[in-house]
Amino acid sequence: MELNLIRRLFYKKRKYYDDDFDWENYTADSYKRRITTDIEPQFATTSDDAAMTFDQATGVVSTGSKPLHPNHHLILEAIGQLQPASVHEVGCGAGDHVAHAKALFPDIAVSGGDRGATQLALAMERHPDLSNQLGLQDITMPFSKAWPKADLVYTQAVLMHIHTAVSHFVALSNIVRLANKYVLLMENVQCHNFVEEVLALRDGGHLDWDDVNLYRFEGSTGAGAILLSKTKLDLPELSSDAQMRNGVKPSARRLKRAREDSDRGAFGFPAPKG
Repeated sequence: MELNLIRRLFYKKRKYYDDDFDWENYTADSYKRRITTDIEPQFATTSDDAAMTFDQATGVVSTGSKPLHPNHHLILEAIGQLQPASVHEVGCGAGDHVAHAKALFPDIAVSGGDRGATQLALAMERHPDLSNQLGLQDITMPFSKAWPKADLVYTQAVLMHIHTAVSHFVALSNIVRLANKYVLLMENVQCHNFVEEVLALRDGGHLDWDDVNLYRFEGSTGAGAILLSKTKLDLPELSSDAQMRNGVKPSARRLKRAREDSDRGAFGFPAPKG
């Protein structure tokens, strides 16, 4: 249910926040409508619409007359260039990204998870052939051995909406633990200091990998994402969020909220003094 005006004004003044959405009602309240009114009129959402090909030599994905959303285009190019044996999407929503990856890279095992049963029902409606690839997954829960691990694990506009307690830190830690080689964060860098947070988790010993390397990954259509890798890669290294923003003005209000979220976290286990 939408917040009324008084509640919204109060919400903006609070120091502690809930997530951006009521996940139980997210599909009906806004997500399904956004796909049909904002995304589908402009971008390809099914494999037939996209008519995709991947050029191994250039690392570029090409589409037919209807383009992919730049973020979705980047995700597919990352998969093509990194060539993982398996890929998992955290927060798969309507399943379009998983379906695109399955169609373009049939030799790569793909899967997706989402915390919303209504999201997964929508994915089954749109992509019935994904019935064995998708499952219920709340990435802010304690890590589950039942969750599928993959060489590459990615998010698309997921972490940026998590604000309850330190759930975004739990989610980041779980995502890295799921990944055998790479993590790709396709998130809105205008509203969150993701690089700073990954570095804090890494330096505090909260990430499962022995070595965490951060890079900027750029898609051929202009989108950028944060890539975590267990090994060194020949890509632009990241040490700050300013490098990701690259001149794009951040949202002062949303960054303030994100900082308040992150300030509730305590990293590592300091050695006793004396």
